[in-house]
Amino acid sequence: MKSEQIETTKNNILNLLREKRLAEAFSSLKTLVEETSDWHISEKLSELEQSYRYMIHYVAEGIDDPKRDDIYENIIAETIKLCETATNELIARTSTKLYYATLRTERMHPENTEAILARRKRALDKIAVFDELPDSDKDEATEQALLHDKENINFALFRRLWTAFPISSDDFKAVKELFSETSCDTEAQEIAVNAIMLNLLEHYNETLLLLLLDIYADEKIDSQLQIKSLCCALIVMHRYPDMVALSRQVRLRFASLSENPRTETDIVTIFLQFIRSRGTERISRKVREELVPQLMKLKPEIRRKMQAMDFDDDMEKNPDWQEMLDKSGITEKMQELNQMQIEGNDVFLSSFARLKNFPFFAEISNWFLPFTPRHSSFFTIFPPKSPLKAIIGHSDVFCDSDKYSFALSVAAVPQQQRDMMLQQFDEQNAQFAEAFGNGDIPAPEKARENTANKYVQNLYRFFNLFRRKSEFYNPFGTTLNLMQVPFVCEILSDTRNLKLIAEFYFKQEYYADALSIFEQITASGNADVSIYQKTGFCHESLKQYAKAAEAYDKAELSKNDDIWTLKHIALCLKANGEPEKALEYYRRIEKMQPDNIAVANNIGNCLLDAGNPEEALQYFYKVDYMADKGTRTLRPLAWCTFLTGRYEQSAEYYGRIIADSPTPDDYINRGHALLALKHTKEAVDDYRKAASQIGVDKVAATMEADSRYLSAAEIDNSLLHMIIDKLHYDLA
Repeated sequence: MKSEQIETTKNNILNLLREKRLAEAFSSLKTLVEETSDWHISEKLSELEQSYRYMIHYVAEGIDDPKRDDIYENIIAETIKLCETATNELIARTSTKLYYATLRTERMHPENTEAILARRKRALDKIAVFDELPDSDKDEATEQALLHDKENINFALFRRLWTAFPISSDDFKAVKELFSETSCDTEAQEIAVNAIMLNLLEHYNETLLLLLLDIYADEKIDSQLQIKSLCCALIVMHRYPDMVALSRQVRLRFASLSENPRTETDIVTIFLQFIRSRGTERISRKVREELVPQLMKLKPEIRRKMQAMDFDDDMEKNPDWQEMLDKSGITEKMQELNQMQIEGNDVFLSSFARLKNFPFFAEISNWFLPFTPRHSSFFTIFPPKSPLKAIIGHSDVFCDSDKYSFALSVAAVPQQQRDMMLQQFDEQNAQFAEAFGNGDIPAPEKARENTANKYVQNLYRFFNLFRRKSEFYNPFGTTLNLMQVPFVCEILSDTRNLKLIAEFYFKQEYYADALSIFEQITASGNADVSIYQKTGFCHESLKQYAKAAEAYDKAELSKNDDIWTLKHIALCLKANGEPEKALEYYRRIEKMQPDNIAVANNIGNCLLDAGNPEEALQYFYKVDYMADKGTRTLRPLAWCTFLTGRYEQSAEYYGRIIADSPTPDDYINRGHALLALKHTKEAVDDYRKAASQIGVDKVAATMEADSRYLSAAEIDNSLLHMIIDKLHYDLA
């Protein structure tokens, strides 16, 4: 079988298991198992099928078994695991994917988790002994070698746990021991959690998923690791919702977790980070396409001002700088980005994306490594009491991956310039670093939120920037909507959480997702005016105008004569092709706001759409009178006077528009008015100007769309065809 056939067969089997059609699943699974030629797998399949046959035989005989549900669920879980195992074995033989290449290497040099952790302990002991030596006996080469040895063991631990499928009982026991009460190796624990997550994203394994949930639930585990473990578990559950739904053990585990109020808070916190991550590319685009180009435009001006400045002055107090930034719009954009950063949005991706090309990031496990200034790649650039070391190490602004990028970029600077830079930094920022290190400890809830925020950013960078990212399932390529995850959605189902999540979706402008939750709140009978209004706004943003008007109507019933609601009902009715109904609402608004220019303009447009140009014209005169003079108010007047047969006036209006800022449509419409006045030569000139910009075919299409108005102006249809042919000849 080819890889594609293997994957197709596997997916068919998993679908059969989801539908609980076990007999068919066993039949299809035999095909995969036979391809492996592995008698261990074949024997396991026979045992599972035999157990199932016995069970359904007892069912058919009417024999009651209180453990039947547990046995049935276990058979399904073991069959899923066996299917994944057979698939893994077959694809591993030929696949060039990094996962399978790593798996083949691991099998050539097998070392179990217990042995790797024992090696790691010895390496840590050697580093501890080195640290106790007097400074005179220490040298950088020895320290670097010790650190490098530990880092290589980190690689081995990560690769082992990433590719261990199905995980052996010995490996599982060693991992459990790593998270036991006696273990304090948080670096190895974090490596293990991330490797297990990547393992699960390759192959679903209930045992490892339950382990992640157990790590989260363990009060003895570091709080940061708890949050990261839960985050990993939620990503995995979102990846396999159908598999999770079949698991009684996962259901029971969540029932237990839900008894702790903190679980609900943590899940909501992580969910909001998932939602926030969806805007990362949008923010990066804003920096890349708006802020940076404007800064580049200012470079010559900045250089000129710098040359003209007296450097004895304080540059920060020079008003020219601020004025220059304000006029360019950069100040406003910087303030916007700063506010985004304060709110937890990822504003640094575009800055650090280019710093992920260091050899450090070629090793997959380094993307998940908790930051330490004591890394063999750059430990020498951080003196023990360096403020820079304190700021990078303890900063809540950057995720671990970006901290490594920054440190590596500093290490890449030539030593002389680096020493000068660090010396200047240390002198200017010693006080800041001291304050940074001795500041108030954040509240536990805030600390957990920040951990989730930075960890999601870390994961986002791996799945979107790793050089072989296309070989991995990318959770951030999905909506990561936890409302679609079994058991998790039940924890989030109370009205308070639903409102919080819906409002967050709404604020981030993910209207389809917000809408689904607003409708869920409404169905539960807990909607208020605000919910109806926001439901309507979501529908309106999605161009579902009839549904939007219906939701706004419900809001209007609860809060009569609310101008904002009335305006949006009218807008939706107008957009839905119901100008007469929209007019009723605009008339109501007009009584409350008689001098509102926008309302008068909308009434005019509705009257025009409803076939009443004479009355519409009176409103457009009113708009022109109240508004600042300009082409914006002249265009509806010019078109309306044409429709009402005032061709001279129409042509005069269009002449004023064209003298200011003409569009192709303005030329076409003046051409219509001139034709109605029998000024054919001048009309053809206008049509020609429009055609030179948008092409003859588009001019012809516009004429066709306006044919009923031209016919009402007694313009002969054959004349129009001849004009189009003339344009073809003239512009050929």
